[in-house]
Amino acid sequence: MNAPLLSLPRVLPFFFDAEPGTRFSLYHAPAPQVRTRGAILYVHPFADELNKSRRMATLQARRFAAAGYAVLQIDMFGCGDSCGDFSSARWELWKRDLEIARAWLAERAGGGPMHLWGIRLGGLLALDFACNAPVDGVILWQPFLNGRTCINQFLRQGLAARMRAGDPALFGTTSQLRADLLTRGMIEVGGYELAAPLIQAIDACDAAALPLPPCQVHWFASASPAPSRLAASAARIAHRWSARGATLHFHAVEGEPFWGANDIVECPALLAATSAVFAPEA
Repeated sequence: MNAPLLSLPRVLPFFFDAEPGTRFSLYHAPAPQVRTRGAILYVHPFADELNKSRRMATLQARRFAAAGYAVLQIDMFGCGDSCGDFSSARWELWKRDLEIARAWLAERAGGGPMHLWGIRLGGLLALDFACNAPVDGVILWQPFLNGRTCINQFLRQGLAARMRAGDPALFGTTSQLRADLLTRGMIEVGGYELAAPLIQAIDACDAAALPLPPCQVHWFASASPAPSRLAASAARIAHRWSARGATLHFHAVEGEPFWGANDIVECPALLAATSAVFAPEA
């Protein structure tokens, strides 16, 4: 990375080197007046949910830092303000980005506990990455449990936008879009070019089947209200993960679905619930 390791300001925007190109990052140094608790690496959501989640991610990152955590937010390859086209993004490339970021953040944290913090598809990516990375825990905000579910939802949103445009020639189904993807190797949905290798890798990722190592996982379900079916899903996954020593804690939180709202919205209940677990009052 290009950022110096000493005398960093409390919040530092910078770019770090990662083949290919550079990645935009935002480092939140832990507040100096509190004891250091460890480090938290943020894993952002997919496509436009990244932009809609920035406000909430920044608010929570500030809370983590104020509680003594070193926090790093990055835009992975082809996303946000980092280099590369979204069409060239790959699941494994994103995991390589996370490893570079994790190593840098671990050095900053001075050996404290390392947590991953993922929103939506970023939660599933964080879980997949955790299977082969030295992390102590995972924080999940409204995660997708299955990659195929995420992509189907994204395709449906793209189809809905086409229907609102009013051109019957643009209508279709998710199955037709997937068939086009297989035939052409790439399709455009909602302004994003999706490449077949990325979609296939996401489709293949299933949280329940991941060999998660011994660690603590905190799943915050933020919907209005938090649906009971998510609690049932969490119980089933917790049973599978427990065989390898991972412990899942499910937290139901009522609030706005900030990741999909038309306007940028906040979910104070989610911020409060997360901070209560990871930044308890002294």
